[in-house]
Amino acid sequence: MNKITRKRIKLQRKENLNKKLALQVLFSIVLVGAVIFTKQLDTDLSKQFLNATNEIMTESIRPKEIGNSVKEFFSGVAGKIPFMSNNKTEYVAPVSGKVYQNYGMVKGEDSSFYNHGIDIVSNTQSIRSVSGGKVTQIGNNDKLSNYIVIEDGDRLIIYGQIHQSFVKEGDKVSKGDIIGALNEESMNLHIEVWEDGESVNPAKLFKIN
Repeated sequence: MNKITRKRIKLQRKENLNKKLALQVLFSIVLVGAVIFTKQLDTDLSKQFLNATNEIMTESIRPKEIGNSVKEFFSGVAGKIPFMSNNKTEYVAPVSGKVYQNYGMVKGEDSSFYNHGIDIVSNTQSIRSVSGGKVTQIGNNDKLSNYIVIEDGDRLIIYGQIHQSFVKEGDKVSKGDIIGALNEESMNLHIEVWEDGESVNPAKLFKIN
Protein backbone atom coordinates (compact mmCIF):
# COMPACT_ATOMS: atom_id res chain seq x y z
CA MET A 1 0.00 0.00 0.00
CA ASN A 2 1.62 3.29 -1.07
CA LYS A 3 1.61 6.56 0.82
CA ILE A 4 -1.12 8.12 -1.33
CA THR A 5 -3.50 5.21 -0.72
CA ARG A 6 -2.80 5.27 3.02
CA LYS A 7 -3.41 9.01 3.10
CA ARG A 8 -6.74 8.66 1.29
CA ILE A 9 -7.89 5.92 3.68
CA LYS A 10 -6.85 8.05 6.64
CA LEU A 11 -8.76 11.06 5.31
CA GLN A 12 -11.84 8.92 4.60
CA ARG A 13 -11.78 7.51 8.12
CA LYS A 14 -11.43 10.99 9.53
CA GLU A 15 -14.37 12.24 7.44
CA ASN A 16 -16.50 9.28 8.55
CA LEU A 17 -15.59 9.97 12.17
CA ASN A 18 -16.50 13.65 11.80
CA LYS A 19 -19.82 12.73 10.20
CA LYS A 20 -20.59 10.31 13.01
CA LEU A 21 -19.78 12.93 15.66
CA ALA A 22 -21.90 15.49 13.82
CA LEU A 23 -24.83 13.06 13.71
CA GLN A 24 -24.45 12.35 17.42
CA VAL A 25 -24.51 16.06 18.22
CA LEU A 26 -27.51 16.65 15.94
CA PHE A 27 -29.52 13.80 17.42
CA SER A 28 -28.59 14.90 20.92
CA ILE A 29 -30.04 18.35 20.18
CA VAL A 30 -33.20 16.76 18.76
CA LEU A 31 -33.48 14.50 21.78
CA VAL A 32 -33.14 17.39 24.23
CA GLY A 33 -35.83 19.31 22.36
CA ALA A 34 -38.10 16.28 22.38
CA VAL A 35 -37.59 15.82 26.12
CA ILE A 36 -38.46 19.46 26.83
CA PHE A 37 -41.56 19.21 24.65
CA THR A 38 -42.59 15.89 26.20
CA LYS A 39 -42.44 17.20 29.76
CA GLN A 40 -45.13 19.72 28.86
CA LEU A 41 -47.58 16.98 27.80
CA ASP A 42 -47.60 14.93 31.01
CA THR A 43 -49.32 11.86 29.51
CA ASP A 44 -48.67 8.13 29.81
CA LEU A 45 -47.17 8.15 26.34
CA SER A 46 -44.83 11.00 27.23
CA LYS A 47 -43.72 9.21 30.42
CA GLN A 48 -42.87 6.10 28.41
CA PHE A 49 -40.83 8.20 26.02
CA LEU A 50 -38.95 9.88 28.89
CA ASN A 51 -38.14 6.50 30.43
CA ALA A 52 -36.84 5.21 27.10
CA THR A 53 -34.79 8.37 26.69
CA ASN A 54 -33.18 7.96 30.09
CA GLU A 55 -32.16 4.39 29.20
CA ILE A 56 -30.60 5.52 25.92
CA MET A 57 -28.71 8.36 27.61
CA THR A 58 -27.47 5.99 30.31
CA GLU A 59 -26.08 3.42 27.85
CA SER A 60 -24.69 5.45 24.94
CA ILE A 61 -25.67 7.85 22.22
CA ARG A 62 -26.74 5.84 19.20
CA PRO A 63 -28.21 8.12 16.51
CA LYS A 64 -30.30 5.40 14.86
CA GLU A 65 -31.97 4.37 18.12
CA ILE A 66 -32.59 7.96 19.15
CA GLY A 67 -34.05 8.77 15.75
CA ASN A 68 -36.42 5.82 15.92
CA SER A 69 -37.53 6.73 19.43
CA VAL A 70 -38.23 10.33 18.45
CA LYS A 71 -40.06 9.22 15.30
CA GLU A 72 -42.24 6.73 17.18
CA PHE A 73 -43.06 9.26 19.87
CA PHE A 74 -44.16 12.00 17.51
CA SER A 75 -46.13 9.51 15.41
CA GLY A 76 -48.05 8.54 18.52
CA VAL A 77 -48.89 12.06 19.67
CA ALA A 78 -49.38 13.76 16.30
CA GLY A 79 -53.03 12.79 16.11
CA LYS A 80 -53.63 14.12 19.64
CA ILE A 81 -52.23 17.62 19.00
CA PRO A 82 -54.52 19.94 16.96
CA PHE A 83 -51.83 21.68 14.91
CA MET A 84 -50.08 18.39 14.09
CA SER A 85 -53.18 16.40 13.19
CA ASN A 86 -53.81 15.32 9.60
CA ASN A 87 -57.33 14.01 10.04
CA LYS A 88 -60.19 15.38 7.95
CA THR A 89 -62.24 16.86 10.77
CA GLU A 90 -63.21 19.88 8.65
CA TYR A 91 -65.69 17.78 6.65
CA VAL A 92 -68.11 14.94 7.33
CA ALA A 93 -69.74 12.46 4.99
CA PRO A 94 -73.19 13.55 3.71
CA VAL A 95 -74.56 10.00 4.01
CA SER A 96 -73.40 6.52 4.86
CA GLY A 97 -73.33 4.02 2.05
CA LYS A 98 -71.24 3.03 -0.96
CA VAL A 99 -69.83 4.99 -3.90
CA TYR A 100 -71.10 3.44 -7.13
CA GLN A 101 -69.71 6.03 -9.55
CA ASN A 102 -66.37 7.70 -8.91
CA TYR A 103 -65.09 11.14 -9.79
CA GLY A 104 -63.54 11.52 -13.24
CA MET A 105 -63.99 10.01 -16.66
CA VAL A 106 -66.74 7.43 -16.90
CA LYS A 107 -66.63 5.14 -19.93
CA GLY A 108 -69.84 3.53 -21.15
CA GLU A 109 -70.57 1.12 -23.97
CA ASP A 110 -71.79 3.81 -26.33
CA SER A 111 -70.43 7.04 -24.85
CA SER A 112 -68.21 8.51 -22.17
CA PHE A 113 -68.58 11.50 -19.89
CA TYR A 114 -66.71 13.28 -17.12
CA ASN A 115 -68.28 12.93 -13.69
CA HIS A 116 -67.55 16.13 -11.75
CA GLY A 117 -68.64 14.55 -8.48
CA ILE A 118 -69.33 11.16 -6.94
CA ASP A 119 -72.55 9.15 -6.80
CA ILE A 120 -73.47 7.31 -3.64
CA VAL A 121 -76.00 4.61 -2.85
CA SER A 122 -77.05 5.66 0.64
CA ASN A 123 -78.14 3.56 3.61
CA THR A 124 -80.06 6.50 5.07
CA GLN A 125 -82.58 8.98 3.68
CA SER A 126 -81.23 11.99 5.54
CA ILE A 127 -78.53 14.15 3.91
CA ARG A 128 -76.08 16.05 6.10
CA SER A 129 -74.11 19.14 5.19
CA VAL A 130 -70.46 18.13 4.83
CA SER A 131 -69.37 21.51 6.18
CA GLY A 132 -70.61 24.81 7.50
CA GLY A 133 -71.73 27.44 5.02
CA LYS A 134 -74.59 29.34 3.43
CA VAL A 135 -77.32 28.01 1.16
CA THR A 136 -76.94 30.03 -2.03
CA GLN A 137 -79.23 28.18 -4.42
CA ILE A 138 -82.00 25.60 -4.51
CA GLY A 139 -83.24 24.44 -7.88
CA ASN A 140 -83.97 21.69 -10.36
CA ASN A 141 -82.49 20.63 -13.70
CA ASP A 142 -82.31 17.56 -15.93
CA LYS A 143 -78.83 16.54 -14.76
CA LEU A 144 -79.12 16.96 -10.99
CA SER A 145 -82.88 16.78 -10.51
CA ASN A 146 -83.57 18.67 -7.26
CA TYR A 147 -80.37 20.17 -5.88
CA ILE A 148 -78.96 22.34 -3.10
CA VAL A 149 -75.86 24.55 -3.38
CA ILE A 150 -73.98 25.52 -0.22
CA GLU A 151 -71.13 28.02 -0.23
CA ASP A 152 -68.27 27.16 2.12
CA GLY A 153 -65.66 29.89 1.81
CA ASP A 154 -64.09 29.53 -1.65
CA ARG A 155 -65.87 26.23 -2.26
CA LEU A 156 -69.29 25.45 -3.64
CA ILE A 157 -70.80 22.12 -2.62
CA ILE A 158 -73.65 20.80 -4.76
CA TYR A 159 -76.03 18.12 -3.51
CA GLY A 160 -78.07 16.54 -6.32
CA GLN A 161 -80.80 13.91 -6.72
CA ILE A 162 -82.54 15.23 -3.61
CA HIS A 163 -86.15 14.25 -2.97
CA GLN A 164 -86.92 16.88 -0.32
CA SER A 165 -85.09 19.98 0.89
CA PHE A 166 -85.16 21.09 4.53
CA VAL A 167 -83.39 24.41 3.95
CA LYS A 168 -84.05 27.55 1.92
CA GLU A 169 -81.83 30.06 0.14
CA GLY A 170 -80.01 32.32 2.57
CA ASP A 171 -79.98 29.78 5.43
CA LYS A 172 -76.73 29.25 7.30
CA VAL A 173 -75.88 25.66 8.11
CA SER A 174 -73.33 23.95 10.30
CA LYS A 175 -71.32 20.85 9.59
CA GLY A 176 -73.50 17.78 10.09
CA ASP A 177 -76.86 19.59 9.83
CA ILE A 178 -79.58 17.63 8.03
CA ILE A 179 -80.36 19.64 4.89
CA GLY A 180 -82.57 17.26 2.95
CA ALA A 181 -83.79 13.74 2.27
CA LEU A 182 -83.39 11.18 -0.50
CA ASN A 183 -86.12 9.29 -2.29
CA GLU A 184 -86.60 6.08 -0.30
CA GLU A 185 -87.00 4.13 -3.54
CA SER A 186 -83.70 5.14 -5.19
CA MET A 187 -81.57 6.39 -2.24
CA ASN A 188 -78.98 7.88 -4.60
CA LEU A 189 -77.02 11.06 -3.85
CA HIS A 190 -74.85 12.99 -6.29
CA ILE A 191 -72.40 15.45 -4.72
CA GLU A 192 -69.96 17.85 -6.36
CA VAL A 193 -67.33 20.23 -4.95
CA TRP A 194 -66.16 23.25 -6.97
CA GLU A 195 -63.29 25.61 -6.24
CA ASP A 196 -62.04 28.47 -8.46
CA GLY A 197 -64.23 27.28 -11.31
CA GLU A 198 -62.89 23.72 -11.25
CA SER A 199 -64.33 20.56 -9.76
CA VAL A 200 -62.58 18.81 -6.88
CA ASN A 201 -62.88 15.13 -6.03
CA PRO A 202 -65.24 15.03 -3.00
CA ALA A 203 -63.65 11.76 -1.88
CA LYS A 204 -60.57 13.77 -0.87
CA LEU A 205 -62.61 15.74 1.67
CA PHE A 206 -64.49 12.97 3.45
CA LYS A 207 -64.74 9.20 3.66
CA ILE A 208 -67.90 7.26 2.87
CA ASN A 209 -68.54 4.47 5.38
